[in-house]
Amino acid sequence: MITQFKNKKISAILSVIPENIVDFMDEAANYSFSESQMKKLKKVMGFDKRRVAELGETVSEYAIHGIKQMLADGVFKESEIGAIIVTATQPDYFIPPTSNVIQGKFNFDLDTICIDISQGCCGYIVGLTYAFMTLESMKDKKVLLVSGDMLSSKVSKRDRASRPITGDAVTISLIENTNDENPIYCSLKNNGKAAFSVYIPAGGTKIPITPETTIEKEDEFGNWRGLQHLCMQGDLVFNFIINDTPIMIEELLQKADEDINNIDYFICHQSSCFTLKKLRERLGVSKEKLPNDIVPIYGNSSSATIPVTLTHHFNEMYAEKDKLKIMFAAFGTGLSLGAILMDVPKFEYCNFLKYPHKR
Repeated sequence: MITQFKNKKISAILSVIPENIVDFMDEAANYSFSESQMKKLKKVMGFDKRRVAELGETVSEYAIHGIKQMLADGVFKESEIGAIIVTATQPDYFIPPTSNVIQGKFNFDLDTICIDISQGCCGYIVGLTYAFMTLESMKDKKVLLVSGDMLSSKVSKRDRASRPITGDAVTISLIENTNDENPIYCSLKNNGKAAFSVYIPAGGTKIPITPETTIEKEDEFGNWRGLQHLCMQGDLVFNFIINDTPIMIEELLQKADEDINNIDYFICHQSSCFTLKKLRERLGVSKEKLPNDIVPIYGNSSSATIPVTLTHHFNEMYAEKDKLKIMFAAFGTGLSLGAILMDVPKFEYCNFLKYPHKR
């Protein structure tokens, strides 16, 4: 589905990342790789460092820490916020919603809309789309979009496929109306028939966690997991990304009557260096236009990777221009695809903030 909006903009982003840094080379004992294999994987797959939260830290805690900083920096006032949208797969609790937990820590108005959306890799695209829709019924109010996850706690320490790239982060984006027309084109697609290509079997209502579900078993590829751990059919997901994403992007370009060569940047969900390299080759765009260097620095932080990428490259992206035409694209859990094409004027506030762990 392609939807269109106008008079909307992203006006600030804060990416909250853990202080903890984990190095792939220090985890050799978990994976049963030789030193030469570790070095080869580091070079070919981009396995390097990642930011990891402490066990028990939550999306709301990171968001609250970030919102406090944004308020202190004068980015917005509590009275200006009309909605809080949270996109994450790891809620703080089953009840209450994470967005309500965040709202309750501040003096936001009682009329503030609180929305939780269970979305992983595509969460930022879905969240932006919901933010644009919400702003259609607001005049002077703004939307806080909280995107991110604490997925490292859901990946087995002996999962050789997913553990080396899984990181944690929570981002806060401020979305608001603007007098500039700024046409926006959004596309969302879902293939629920393949929903279990990425899933965590136990922990919900269907399969509660018991002592039996925590027993780790080895699969044919040497990965050890329990039923409470993330499980992914990597080849199926990879093919979905590589084959379907270019089609979605082409449809969006046609709808916008835009040429792919006119796009300044493709800011994509950072699933892995290898996957984005192949996607870039399939699209036929340069390395400079589609960065794929975030996972070896921060890890794959689910719905946070797009704003984390934008935060990391913000200054160099806007070194010579005050406005960029950006294609945001995401793919993964669901299986879901999403893309947004829009002009993004340079905004004054785009920062990182480290979350101080309680030791």
